[in-house]
Amino acid sequence: MTNIGQSVSKTVKEIILNDIFLQASIRGQYCNYSAIARRIKPLVDKKIGYDSDIQSIVTALKRLKLSLTFSPKNVKMVLADSNLSVRTGVAKITVEKTRTTTIKFSELIRKYINSIIHVSIGSTAITIIMDEMYAEEALELFERSTVLENKRNLAAIIVTSTPEITDVPGCAISIYERLFSAGINIEDTTSSYTDTIIILKNEDVGKAFETLNELINETKREITTLFKKNKL
Repeated sequence: MTNIGQSVSKTVKEIILNDIFLQASIRGQYCNYSAIARRIKPLVDKKIGYDSDIQSIVTALKRLKLSLTFSPKNVKMVLADSNLSVRTGVAKITVEKTRTTTIKFSELIRKYINSIIHVSIGSTAITIIMDEMYAEEALELFERSTVLENKRNLAAIIVTSTPEITDVPGCAISIYERLFSAGINIEDTTSSYTDTIIILKNEDVGKAFETLNELINETKREITTLFKKNKL
């Protein structure tokens, strides 16, 4: 029985550590352990090669909570060394990607370069995040029929990290997961080198900033504690 229990525990841990949303629910103590156990049981059974007991999975989940941290050490290091900034009065414009709109887009870049926060170009659409005060002028460059989205009263939170963020997996998802856990909706998001840009409604920006600021301070405290332990 001991060997079976250890096998189930090890497998449950492996599954949970590969699912950041299950981690968030366990860490936040708003999960239903029985429901999670039923959900992951088929995968547990497949990995261990026999029919496991639901209660043994529930027990493994409860034990896992005691040692579950929100992110690996290298992710913590990047987040602890990150800074936040906020831009209010932001607009989001999305247009169809056609030959004509691409030409107009180039004109928009030249004219409003200092007012543009970020742009993203996909296979079928172009999205421009810019200062709201110039959004109406920018829209006039495009035919109305090509405009897919025109949103105002938005804000941008920019998380600026060290260059290590480009090589450390899990940093962005840790940021998004914390906002998700706080019930904050993300209107749009993108990244540019060391910047993680998150677009929100104006009414959500205060709570989002507080949430992410606590995330950064939390990681700073954890890194400080870790360094102190290493010196002992």
